[in-house]
Amino acid sequence: MSNQRKYSELGLKLKQAREAIGMSTRHVVTLLPKNITISHVTLTNYEAGRHQAPLDILAALADVYQRPINWFLEKRPMLTGIHYRNKKSKIGVRELAQFEAVAQQWLGAYRRLDEELKSIRRKQNFGIAADETGAEVAAVVRKHLELKESDPITSVVEVMEMAGIRVMEMPTELAIDAMAAHLGEEDVVVLNSNVPNDRSRMNAAHELGHVLFRDYADSKPSNRKLLEKRAFEFASYFLLTKHMLRSAFYGKSMVRLVQFKERFGISLAAMIYRAEAEGILSEHQAKQLWIEFSKRGWRREEPGRVKKDRATRFEQKLESAIHQKYLTWQQAAKLTGIREDQLRQRVNLAIGICEPMRSPEKGEDNIPFLRLAN
Repeated sequence: MSNQRKYSELGLKLKQAREAIGMSTRHVVTLLPKNITISHVTLTNYEAGRHQAPLDILAALADVYQRPINWFLEKRPMLTGIHYRNKKSKIGVRELAQFEAVAQQWLGAYRRLDEELKSIRRKQNFGIAADETGAEVAAVVRKHLELKESDPITSVVEVMEMAGIRVMEMPTELAIDAMAAHLGEEDVVVLNSNVPNDRSRMNAAHELGHVLFRDYADSKPSNRKLLEKRAFEFASYFLLTKHMLRSAFYGKSMVRLVQFKERFGISLAAMIYRAEAEGILSEHQAKQLWIEFSKRGWRREEPGRVKKDRATRFEQKLESAIHQKYLTWQQAAKLTGIREDQLRQRVNLAIGICEPMRSPEKGEDNIPFLRLAN
């Protein structure tokens, strides 16, 4: 490997670590020890790979970023082919870079934990053809899972993991529902756990569809709309079959619709869209339902509760390794490159005894990932 390539990889990690804590280069250099004096321009050159950071400066930066120095020196896969679900254009470049840096940090930790524990991730081959429709692929996957038409999908996240997708939750106040990408050769998905549970399940199923079709990295504007429509079709049919959709609207009872929402974990809005497309509802009937939804405020918050579909395999593996004494918390921190208190808080969040940190306000720096609940 050439020195220039080494510098580039190290520079990318320096930039990623800085963005993960939301600091500017100007701020970082003010936090270095008094015996280390560099300008923000020098730090920018290190990040751009123009120069190699000396070991003493690298150690000082690692301390500021609260990462072990080995995290910077070891070769690790990076996120590529990033695609967002329901990302609003108002999100700033800096906020988006910070989100991606934190996602990279946790996904990398998940991967390294699996490697250390020699966890076997067998990828199921569902035999998907590229020219199949979303509805056809949904039927194939449900058949593979030995599900009847009337059976709900207990956990979309578990099916994603079966398909070889590494899935993690990451609470954020940014207007992002989910992110899909490659981590090396792996497919990875990050779900925003702050969105409503029914929408989160739809997001997960939608991203599963993109991965099964191998199309989420296709960024051509001419293709995007069709690919999104196909992924939505897959997600909708996967969560609720056509037979059960007809049953949901039998008798035209809102009480019945809410019961189906709670049983199958799919929003009322998604069912109405599908029912109109399938001809179960006329255009006039669907319009009347949307008017009623608006009157009742259900477009913002629907009735009916959907159980959370958790992405907690990383936390389960970590906690199990600690309790079985394969790892100590200190060893886990060194292995993953994440501070011990953050790992503990992440496990607590999975259990339900802590809450996500608020997103940093404009002008704030270095907001920890999580905080314990009061």
